[in-house]
Amino acid sequence: MGHNSALDRRLLGGELRALREAAGRTHREVADHLDCSQGKISQIELGKVPVRTSDVRLMLEFYGAPDELVDRLRGLAVESKKTGWWQPYTKVMQPGFDTYIGLESAARRVLAFHSDLVPALLQTHDYARAVLGAGTASSATIALLLDALDKRQERLTGGTPLDYSVLLDEATLHRVVGSAVVQRAQLEHLVLMSYRRNVSVRVVPFGAGAHPLVGDNVSLVEVPDPAAPNVVCLQNSASCTYLDKPAQTRRYVTAFSRLDESALDARESGRLIAEVADALPS
Repeated sequence: MGHNSALDRRLLGGELRALREAAGRTHREVADHLDCSQGKISQIELGKVPVRTSDVRLMLEFYGAPDELVDRLRGLAVESKKTGWWQPYTKVMQPGFDTYIGLESAARRVLAFHSDLVPALLQTHDYARAVLGAGTASSATIALLLDALDKRQERLTGGTPLDYSVLLDEATLHRVVGSAVVQRAQLEHLVLMSYRRNVSVRVVPFGAGAHPLVGDNVSLVEVPDPAAPNVVCLQNSASCTYLDKPAQTRRYVTAFSRLDESALDARESGRLIAEVADALPS
């Protein structure tokens, strides 16, 4: 895997946060040292913004970091400024979602649970257009977002395809998006995509009752770099929240494991999806 600016920012931010905490420094102290706002330090540590190599040098000096870290972390700072394919689309995306796309582009595996809509990587154009059109987006914005979606979906079919495992609440199958015809085509597409070796689509049936992720739309992103922590993305209609501390991500690993036990197996899931699709007009 080559460098990925979003992943490099996460790696750099995590290391800078660990060094700051080890040095016993506060955000305010670091901000005063760099003559900037506390918010900027927080954003750097969360990997949300690129950081200048001069700022990295000042931070490392302030933390008393060992010399061998300087060149490596300054190199990450340089890489974190590079432009990913998704950057031209950020102006029409949900705030903060470009971070997720960068992580998705670098990911080895993504585990996802969706409680209401089919996840974007598995959406047809008609279904995606209906989802986007339900809000206030203009036709021009929708066209740009669909173009970005096409590029994202290449991760499932490209030369090094993403290992993508999705658990869907059964309610997702019955929520008619766009029209019954659009919904049927979407469900048929789910079945077809589930035949791919790198894609798993399983349904959490109504009979499973309450579970740890009820009502959530959550993705657990695993990247190839062993130095990079797993990242959990929680998404709603207004924002994205990212969690990468081990205590936080372990909770979701456990939740996915419990949900995995409640879900139908791949064959049963395919059969249920097909049955719901067959009940809809073509």
